[in-house]
Amino acid sequence: MLNLQRYPETKNSSLKLSSAADDYILEYISDTEIDKNNIVIANDRFGYLSCHLYKWNPSIIINYSSQEKSILTNCKNNNLSINSLRLLSPLENLATKVSLALIRVPKSMELFRLFLTQIHKQSDENTLVIASFMTKYFSAQMLSIASEYFQEAEQSKAWKKSRLLLLKHPKEVDYKLNINPIKTDYPFNLQQYPGVFSSNKIDIATQFLMDNINLKQTDNKILDLASGNGIIALKILKQLDENNWPEVEMHLLDNSILAIESSKLNLKEYKAYYHYNDSLEDFELNYFDLIVSNPPFHFEYEINTEISLHLFKESFEHLKKGGRFIVVYNRHLNYSPFLKKYFSSVKISKENHRFVLLECIKS
Repeated sequence: MLNLQRYPETKNSSLKLSSAADDYILEYISDTEIDKNNIVIANDRFGYLSCHLYKWNPSIIINYSSQEKSILTNCKNNNLSINSLRLLSPLENLATKVSLALIRVPKSMELFRLFLTQIHKQSDENTLVIASFMTKYFSAQMLSIASEYFQEAEQSKAWKKSRLLLLKHPKEVDYKLNINPIKTDYPFNLQQYPGVFSSNKIDIATQFLMDNINLKQTDNKILDLASGNGIIALKILKQLDENNWPEVEMHLLDNSILAIESSKLNLKEYKAYYHYNDSLEDFELNYFDLIVSNPPFHFEYEINTEISLHLFKESFEHLKKGGRFIVVYNRHLNYSPFLKKYFSSVKISKENHRFVLLECIKS
């Protein structure tokens, strides 16, 4: 019996480590004669499938830093050596032919397509792809995308409100990685990889922050926290250029490897430092003059503000005395009381009926 935990940990008992869709996969492959010599696992956020199928030495597609940490932690806690783990990003090519691919279908159909593209490249007539999902999240688009890659796309019977999509016999596919252009009123040429937050357009909370951010010449070391495709950092750098202010040390940090790689596309004209991480653990304390953020609270189908609250605490610890934390959030989240536990000054810079922009100062 494995001892598995979520990372980051949560006090919310409604947020689970796994679902019936995970257990359905394990039940199905244990009851069916399937070649398990070359297994690929995608979108296994907390390592539930990876740890249960560890003995088969699966290749694990990692999209998030927190996902990698979760899998490594759960392996260590169960005395499973991490030295043999085969971890790769959604943009890497698989090294060998795939006998069995297991996908927890993500909320983003763009990301689902990216996983299927990666797996399909190493599929043959003997490959079986099993995509699992809770029935309440099924969409016709899911089946349509799967049918682009495989001739046979069969749905299983429902089991504990979950289903499996069984894909066989790969079609001939003309591979093309769609890097999405981003619609914007700014004079920027923006693009991002599939599966990054706010596809095809700027998130309106991000736009609200960008339109109302207040920069100072003393902002020498800046962090764009939960940076997404890097548009906030890009706006700051362009504004500094327009004002002929000195060059700053700009850092971007995001939990998603696809977001970080998108930022590199968008900021290639500027010098910047990129950090693929879910925390500020690699920075010195009291380091930054300014941290800006539109922090996440949606994770797939979950709503979880605990992660943002932890980032707020870390932001306080990593700001210099007199440093500022500028954050935008949906009004209903009401982050202000929590931020006042740390920052001596928490003031509303701008607000409307949907969003609040706060400027927090570390005394």
